[in-house]
Amino acid sequence: MPTPLVSDDVREPAWDRAMGVLTGAAAATALVGADPGLLARFLDPAPSPPARLAVLARTALDHRSPPPADPLDRAWTDVLRALVRTGAAPDRSPELEHAPVDDPRGASWRALVRTPVPEHAPHRGSFACTHLVDAVWTAYTASGDPAAMYTGALAGARWGLSAVPLQALRVLAGTVDPHTLVADTFALVRGPRADLWPHCSVLAAEPRRLPPFAVPHPLDPEVLLGNIDHLRARPETVDAVVSLCRTHPTDAPHLAPADWVRVWLHDNPSTNANLHFALDEAAAAVAALRAEGKRVLLHCWAGASRTPAVAARYAAAGLGAPVLPSLALLIRTVGGHLDNPSLARAVAHLSGHDLADPAAALFPDGIPPRRADLPEPRITG
Repeated sequence: MPTPLVSDDVREPAWDRAMGVLTGAAAATALVGADPGLLARFLDPAPSPPARLAVLARTALDHRSPPPADPLDRAWTDVLRALVRTGAAPDRSPELEHAPVDDPRGASWRALVRTPVPEHAPHRGSFACTHLVDAVWTAYTASGDPAAMYTGALAGARWGLSAVPLQALRVLAGTVDPHTLVADTFALVRGPRADLWPHCSVLAAEPRRLPPFAVPHPLDPEVLLGNIDHLRARPETVDAVVSLCRTHPTDAPHLAPADWVRVWLHDNPSTNANLHFALDEAAAAVAALRAEGKRVLLHCWAGASRTPAVAARYAAAGLGAPVLPSLALLIRTVGGHLDNPSLARAVAHLSGHDLADPAAALFPDGIPPRRADLPEPRITG
């Protein structure tokens, strides 16, 4: 029996990459401003060039599927599988390299491997994972919309769902709920499991539920900082939501699709392949929703770690506040913690600060007590 592409642990970066395949292909239409009908055909099983891409992508994600008979199809799915497994493209693919210029399979390979990867310098606003967007545009310029979509799938497998710009996902949500593409990915890779996320809500049963919690951002009271149970219990308190943990459509059925921004961000060190980019994008999403006049809930599962990190980045990048005092202020505001110091380090790095020891730098007199309702460290959603 062939081995699945990804382990069962959803925190594995390979899951991020697997989810980047279908979502990357779909988001490419938003990135290049393609005709919405192209995305509709990608989602429709009726034969068409976009539907062919969907078949190839699904074949690559499903380890039980036999390899395609067509040599170019087989070469393309082999590359995609290698990207999901390892995060790196094979050294060579002669079939794709020498495919006709107008063939989207070859065009996507050439765009992936020939487009320069940007320097990863978060303090200067440069992120290596924006290669995804650059490669999509390279393919579009060379060969049009279909090549952009094929490249979105390959680059999504290279960099992950967390590298897809959140504004593109907001546009995409007008046609298809991004959660649907995530659920399809899990069903393909793992097999359908109605009892597991993303096919059901995460940590929704007692005793892992927390009391609903939300407090105003101290520098912008129209942003609430809370937990997922506030989203579930008090939906009327906000107009838009930025979620930093795993969610399910039943958690917020009232929200307009474009007003619910979902970020792939774990509260565990070394599990976020694009940590700086994800934090920066999440903060920018809060700023964008506020610029639209919306009252925003920024939340993770407990509202104690990821939430204050993104809230501090929003304070620094969106409101002009100094980042280190903002980190300390926001952690105190939510009664949070530094169990995962990589978040604070990344937020500080985005503003040009090297925060080797966040606890000592932010709280020289000792870390303040955490909220009484918070769970033990490492229980997270």
